[in-house]
Amino acid sequence: MATASLVFAGKAVATPVISYMLNKAFTYLVNYWRTEDMESVKAELLKMLPHVQAVFDAVDWDNIKEQSAALDAWLWQLRDAVEEAEDSLDELDYHRLKEEVKARDEQEASGSVSKLKGKLIRKLTKHVPKNGMFKRLKESVEGLHKAIAGVKDFIGFVNKVGVVNHFMDYELKMKGRQFQTSSRSTAVEVFGLEKEKDIMIKWLTEPTGNDPADTNLRIFTIVGHGGFGKTTLAQLIYNEKKVQGCFDICIWVSVSSPFDALTITEGIIEAISKEAPPANTLEALHAILEDRLISKRFLLILDNVWNDNDMDGWEKLLAPLRIGGAGSTILLTTRLKSVGDMAGYALGLKVRHLKLDGLLEKDVLMLFNKHAFSGLNIDCCKNFHSLGEQFVKKISGCPLAAKVLGAHLRDNMKYMYWKKILQEDLQNLQLGMDGVIKVLSLSYHHLPSNLQMCFRYCSIFPQGYRFGKKELVEMWLGSGMILQTTDETKALEDIGGGCLDELARKSFFEFTSEKKEGVVLEEYYAMHDVLHDLAQAVSSGECLRVGVIRSMKIAKSVCHLSVRLVNSVHLKELCHLNNLRSLVIEFVGDDSSTNYSIAFDEILKSFKSLRLLSITAKCWFDMPDAVSKLVHLRYISLFSTKRSFLMSVHKLFTLYHLDTLKIMEYSEGKTLKLNGMSNLVSLRNLHVPYGTISSIPRIGKLTCLEYLDGFSVQKKVGYTVSELKNLAQLRHLCLREIQNVDLREVLDANLKEKKQMRTLSLHWSSHEVVAENTDDLVLDNFQPHSDLEEFYIIGFSGTKLPFWITKSYLVNIVLLKIINCCKIEHLPSLANLFSLKNLYLQDLSVLASMGCMHHECDKIPIGCSHSFQKCPSLVDFSGGVDDIESKEISFPPYLSTLTIRGCPQLMKLPTLPSMLKQLKIQKSGLMILPKMYKNYNYIEGSLAPPNESQLTNVLIEYCPNLKSLLHCFLGQDVTLTSLRELHVNQCEKLEHLPPNGFMGLVNLQILEVSDCSMLKKSGMEVKLLPSSLEQLSIKSCGELENILIDSLAGLESLTLLELANCNHLISLPSVETFETLTAFRVLGLYDCPELSSLDGLQCLTSLSKLTIRRCCSLTKISSLQPPSQCWSSQDDSTDNSLKLEALFIDDHSLLFVEPLQSVRFTRRLSLLGDPIMTSLPEQWILQNRTTLSSLWLWNVKSLQCLPSSMKDLCHLQSFTLFNAPLINSLPDMPASLKYLSIGCCQTTLAERCRKGGCDWSKIAHVTLVKINGNEPL
Repeated sequence: MATASLVFAGKAVATPVISYMLNKAFTYLVNYWRTEDMESVKAELLKMLPHVQAVFDAVDWDNIKEQSAALDAWLWQLRDAVEEAEDSLDELDYHRLKEEVKARDEQEASGSVSKLKGKLIRKLTKHVPKNGMFKRLKESVEGLHKAIAGVKDFIGFVNKVGVVNHFMDYELKMKGRQFQTSSRSTAVEVFGLEKEKDIMIKWLTEPTGNDPADTNLRIFTIVGHGGFGKTTLAQLIYNEKKVQGCFDICIWVSVSSPFDALTITEGIIEAISKEAPPANTLEALHAILEDRLISKRFLLILDNVWNDNDMDGWEKLLAPLRIGGAGSTILLTTRLKSVGDMAGYALGLKVRHLKLDGLLEKDVLMLFNKHAFSGLNIDCCKNFHSLGEQFVKKISGCPLAAKVLGAHLRDNMKYMYWKKILQEDLQNLQLGMDGVIKVLSLSYHHLPSNLQMCFRYCSIFPQGYRFGKKELVEMWLGSGMILQTTDETKALEDIGGGCLDELARKSFFEFTSEKKEGVVLEEYYAMHDVLHDLAQAVSSGECLRVGVIRSMKIAKSVCHLSVRLVNSVHLKELCHLNNLRSLVIEFVGDDSSTNYSIAFDEILKSFKSLRLLSITAKCWFDMPDAVSKLVHLRYISLFSTKRSFLMSVHKLFTLYHLDTLKIMEYSEGKTLKLNGMSNLVSLRNLHVPYGTISSIPRIGKLTCLEYLDGFSVQKKVGYTVSELKNLAQLRHLCLREIQNVDLREVLDANLKEKKQMRTLSLHWSSHEVVAENTDDLVLDNFQPHSDLEEFYIIGFSGTKLPFWITKSYLVNIVLLKIINCCKIEHLPSLANLFSLKNLYLQDLSVLASMGCMHHECDKIPIGCSHSFQKCPSLVDFSGGVDDIESKEISFPPYLSTLTIRGCPQLMKLPTLPSMLKQLKIQKSGLMILPKMYKNYNYIEGSLAPPNESQLTNVLIEYCPNLKSLLHCFLGQDVTLTSLRELHVNQCEKLEHLPPNGFMGLVNLQILEVSDCSMLKKSGMEVKLLPSSLEQLSIKSCGELENILIDSLAGLESLTLLELANCNHLISLPSVETFETLTAFRVLGLYDCPELSSLDGLQCLTSLSKLTIRRCCSLTKISSLQPPSQCWSSQDDSTDNSLKLEALFIDDHSLLFVEPLQSVRFTRRLSLLGDPIMTSLPEQWILQNRTTLSSLWLWNVKSLQCLPSSMKDLCHLQSFTLFNAPLINSLPDMPASLKYLSIGCCQTTLAERCRKGGCDWSKIAHVTLVKINGNEPL
């Protein structure tokens, strides 16, 4: 049994939980049962609890088995007793809820409210058999008493640990020494940290601000998981001469654990003076350190820091460091981002974090090879290299894993051993004390026990899973991972969300936000593969994920299981899991509904303690009847691709404990009977298909609901907005069909008193003609609580926003979306919404003007996003101010993303803030682009130096009135060093670029200029492009085409070039120019009618992909050139510097043009739309036969047959033939072929390719064959 589970057995039933259960149990017993002799049991139990807690605290995770085998057994006995008591109480609670529902319904039916409480008690005592639930509760309490009494056997053990604790400081110091580091690197060679090293050196050596308010001290961190190279990177930086030259003193201190300000201060002084300090009090040490550092610029590296919870310790350590000279820097290496945040908070400084996400695969491979093959004969190891590449894919970028695994395999150079190990999970490899999991487990052991439990639970999810915050928290709650804290006013969802945020803060999760055009598409948390391995390792025996059950023994102790079934027979492998609390099960395969449903129904009867059930059925499957007997169930999630679970949802209507119900399927058109849904009085989260909620009558009876999405208001009893009256716990509310709201009922909804509500969405589905001002009055009366954070108004037919949105009422609102509101002409000032970060306006057809957007600088949020889309009447951002560039109408200073799309009447924009990162202007009437403020020095804490913009991405597209880029942010004296990507497309009147072209954009990586045919070259310099450029697209650029192409010389970082609609382009850049493009890999030539030569391509030795489409002069010349002599196998050795991996062309005759005619070693050839080709260029294909792996022939209507030499293409794996109507048979296909697709072919050819057809023997060996989209029958 894994030790992690043993700790779980104790820590998960900590004494506060036991005390709570005991008090609740005795309340039941006193009220409803004879309790002779039970009071003494209760007293003795409560008396023993401190001893139980002492044992829990004394357990050492690392050597619990060595401490006491008997202790192991007792911990499991205690867990079982606690869970039995918990189940007994839960059954009584279930019965209480059941009777409450009955009494409620009877009250409604009779209209009487008298004697309700007495009736409830009488029903409870009447319906509980004397020898039933209460007897079980009494027995479970006695069992718990017996288990807790066993603690007496371990009091001596606790006392022994107490004696040992006197020596704990000494042991911790000794343990810390094992992890001591120094500034001297032990690595002979370092792989893959060059970019991170350059970034950190730049941070350390950049000049400090001239503002007198700037502090002397800076804090940087290097954050990453164990073994990811934090210390190595810090050592490289410390020993860099450029860094050392910027500081008067460089100091290295290895911290580890525990975090002690006095000890670390001693280490700093000793590192400076090279001798132990002559004092041992913090006061004296501070005086010595201040004397050493006063007015000196120092670099202090604190390596391997863990402290993110002791603010007092940080303040004591950092107090004397403020005295250093300007630019003094503290650099922390840590696994937890929260460590740097706390250090910064202690000093009142912002912290820059550099996160190490792991090495690139190529760097990991080099490191792995160094350790796996060091000192060995390379020729003898060739067979191992492909296996090594597969190992590296499993390592997920972890350099320590590469080092440890490589060294381990280096001592076992047997091919079958390597292959066997490759099939095992990383944590199962016996790598010793220095193994990857052992290193990462240090981070895990620093977590509080509640976070450890939540982290372990995540092992039941697959690697790479995207965790939605709400989904994961709901599952934690359903499975019992989240316990109520001492603050009972805090909602369990908030506690669970705090646990996830804390795990992310401590780097166990990575929060990711996917955006498109400034709009968040998805937010999720991800766990690194190596951390997932750790979760599996520490949860062994408690949590388990099984890919597909075949024949494996699952430990009886498993509480949380995720499993995939392909056959109902395998269900028997689960029947012994009586302790199961969570079951996530997926049914796949061909078993009939009867086989799966009946077998699973029987198995469910064994899972009497189940709290969470998630069923995914990708086959015919019926809702098991036994589900209705799972009285402890808190969470159920149902998904079916074949049969509707909604049709049998009535089986869930007696699950009175149910907290979360999720049914994911398409439900439109189904007649649903949901009258009993109101029985689920504990339900907090209801996730059902769109439209389903509208079928639930009297939803207001679900008084615990927190998430209600899609409640459609109807004009009949039980479906009106009055149903919201008693839903006091609502956090998320989406109301639809607001046009059906009776104004007299709006106040009944009582939204203003719903203190927990954070999201409100109001939808009108039609613009029916209503009484004047009715919609305005309805919206005014839907006033929410002032703590609302997100507000959506969609389809509103009123003329103005509610009065409460423009006041200083919604002090916490962060998101406001107004969509499809057809009568709003003016948007009032939103300056009073001080927390507003995201403003989204769309489809406001008559909106003409915007109110003032000025924010007070001390109340503005960071990272704002504004989007204005499809507002065809919008002409004015001025808010009544004459000067469009006035600060009074500026965008928020911390605006991060600005999107303007579909505003053809908008001629000008206010000045842009320097903190803006993304700017997108499309289909707008701007005559000139806006300027940018030169600095925002008044913004407290800004990291941006004066005059330096943070802009990274700019898209200007479809702006028909734009004539010049001279007098805008691209042409003014603002340093755009952050700009990485610039697109200027389809601006038909644009004539002028900035004065120096794009040379001032010194870090620009991607540039696209397309369909700006009026661009003029007058006054333009010969060189227009910065040396940093990596990707360049030039399409129809008027007079600037050739100037831009002539500017290519010396672009050593350029990897991609696209030339399209370049009507004046006759030849490619010169050989001399191409020779300077050392990184060049991709070239696309499109619609260049005058291009008549490919000369120069032969110099592009790094070119890997070439596309040529619709270049008619090239094809004319190619038709005049005769094909080369017949191919011979002896030609394979011919040297040709051009070695393409992929070639895409639309005319086969291009293969007769040099240098393409001589190309060899091509992997992929695509002929797309060649209507005149009658036969394949067989010579060219054969000279590439040893590498060609993919062949595409698309719209080749004149192709008459395929050559018999197809069988000689010994590496061909994929062949696609589409729309070749003249081909009626196939030649023999090569043995290497794995995929064959033929589409739009003759019926004759399809018949020949059927199984048993004339051509079937030629393709029978191919793994996947598709003819006209179907596999042959």
